[in-house]
Amino acid sequence: MSTTQQMSPTAPVADSSTDCLKLSIVIEWANTEYNGVPRAQELLTILGQQWQAVQRGDYPDSIPTDARRFLQRLAPAPQLLIVSGAALSETEEAMIRSWSPDCFDLEVHVSEGLEYYAIKDRGADLADGDLILFLDSDVHPLSDWFAHLLGSFSNPEIQVVSGHPFVSPGTLFATAFSLGWTYALPNESGQLAPCQKFYANNIAFRADLYRKSRFPPLTRRTRGAASLLGKQLESMGLCVWLNEMAVVDHPPPADLQHMVIRALAHGRDTYMKESEERNWRGLLRSQLVPARRLLRGFARTIRQRRQVGLRIWNVPLVMVIISAYYFFFAVGGMLTHLSPRRFGAAWRL
Repeated sequence: MSTTQQMSPTAPVADSSTDCLKLSIVIEWANTEYNGVPRAQELLTILGQQWQAVQRGDYPDSIPTDARRFLQRLAPAPQLLIVSGAALSETEEAMIRSWSPDCFDLEVHVSEGLEYYAIKDRGADLADGDLILFLDSDVHPLSDWFAHLLGSFSNPEIQVVSGHPFVSPGTLFATAFSLGWTYALPNESGQLAPCQKFYANNIAFRADLYRKSRFPPLTRRTRGAASLLGKQLESMGLCVWLNEMAVVDHPPPADLQHMVIRALAHGRDTYMKESEERNWRGLLRSQLVPARRLLRGFARTIRQRRQVGLRIWNVPLVMVIISAYYFFFAVGGMLTHLSPRRFGAAWRL
């Protein structure tokens, strides 16, 4: 994730306001279809533990003084909105309620037929906080993520702040996606700076701004609204900031079938970046992008393999996995060119 200017997280920032601020947390439930409900259950546990640490004032040394003051202004019981785009049985809803930590004011909502970004927008419509935090149901925040991400708002210039997602290396399959997929490994610089590339899986907004902007609606593709929102914010003279200290673990595809579908959808969405109709520029883009990312993945594998504990004899296997993903990425672009309408309706994830 590239940055355009740097600001030290310890730089003093004036914030004379003492008003209590309410936090609304919006969690989409759609990703549990592939990555499982147990992972979402663990997310709720992590959130509860980290929020209680914030309320106790148990901050890491890396949290600057102004951020500590800001965190002390947060109301003690955040609104927790879990929004599902598919029907939930009474048993499923009861389980969700039993998993929610007592420190949150839980609401469970169902808006059938909505997909990823629309679910987030629906959650924002229901939110009544001064800050709106969007989280995917399958990410796991690392230590002190809450404090670092929300403490960023001690700088009044910051209207939107994103955390840094990465894929934690574990299995060989996960390691391949840690090195070769969308997300870079965590940056130890600790920067808090404007960024060009950000993701919707862990991002917080001042509520007034979000209600003026929102994730733009998509029709055929399922990803890309974050980039459109970034352009909209830029036209307003604003930017998204990235806090490198606020890190979340994002899972790799759940299995081979999920990997193939995700790659096909990735190719389709890249094809439709500028137009959702048949166009030669989209076809060219959907072939060049996976080629470039494949080469980038190979380079990362060679350069960063020791960082993730990858042994030299496993490097070829990792490269095979990376190659398979970007092969299906390119296929997704080609199929979309053949029939944008048909394949625009496929691979809904």
